[in-house]
Amino acid sequence: MAATMRAERDDSAIPDALLRRERRALLALVLIAAASSRAAAADHVPRVAVLAPSTRAKEQITLAPFYTEMGRLGWIEGRNVEYERAFANDHHDTLPRLAAELVRQSPDVIFAPPTVAALAAKRSTRSIPVVFAAVTDPVALGLVNDLARPGANVTGVASVTGTLAPKRMELLRETLPTAQRIGVVMDPNDASSEFDRVALETAAKRLGLALIKEALRTEGEITSVFASFAAARVDAVLPTASTIAFNLRVPLCAAALRARLPLVAHRTEFVDAGALLAYSSSQDEQLRRGAQIVDKILRGAKPSDIPIEQPTVFELVINLRTARALGIAVPSSVRLRADRVLE
Repeated sequence: MAATMRAERDDSAIPDALLRRERRALLALVLIAAASSRAAAADHVPRVAVLAPSTRAKEQITLAPFYTEMGRLGWIEGRNVEYERAFANDHHDTLPRLAAELVRQSPDVIFAPPTVAALAAKRSTRSIPVVFAAVTDPVALGLVNDLARPGANVTGVASVTGTLAPKRMELLRETLPTAQRIGVVMDPNDASSEFDRVALETAAKRLGLALIKEALRTEGEITSVFASFAAARVDAVLPTASTIAFNLRVPLCAAALRARLPLVAHRTEFVDAGALLAYSSSQDEQLRRGAQIVDKILRGAKPSDIPIEQPTVFELVINLRTARALGIAVPSSVRLRADRVLE
């Protein structure tokens, strides 16, 4: 016992000066470690991966509201944020591979706005936060468990919880009361497009309309799609809410005008490309709000605690130039409800 006690340290036997030196050395080590930790945190530049289904040139236009809002929130590329961008170039079958490549780069958050990109990102990671900004019914798609508490690593802004397809069909019927056969452009690989297809079939049955459905997955299929519509003698065209249709809106609307077919769309951007009319929530607003969610995550918020935001702005836009070119008289009941009219 005595030997054991002698082996134990007896601070009372150590001079006070030596104890003070030891304590100062220990404190210095603690301060150095803390400073190193703070320096490492200060040196870390957040990285945001952006998974986009179309081309770099198209996405530069489409995603401009997101990047502008990120800048407004203080995130300046090359200074305090870096972006890792991946483009599927309108070949959506490459999105899973691109998402996996982004995950391997360990970004702080993945921004994947539309349904096809959001699903690919979610399937690639369970830990990196994923933010979407233009998804139809994220609960039904399985992206989140609940709108109020998403519950995992995915959150974002819904384009609408449900589908506006029946409303667009009603507007088409009100504008073109004699139309009986509607050409539906759809993407069977896009879950949002499938939601619209099912809703359109129900609405068409109620309104007594016939649907002629054609798949569109690439730009090269547009010619054959409209050849089928011509053979079926359709009266109008109604694209479902697919990402590929949106990204191909310019050639799609051009083909409709050549075929002298009015096109009623799911995004107002179609109207600027020549569609007759469109009714939708505002995609620009959703992208800006998506940036606000990315900002929250970069500042420490958990995606599981950020509720899914829903659209607050809906727009009806009419292109009277297209109406005149096709010899269509848009009823005043529709014109008076428009938020914007292209004269």
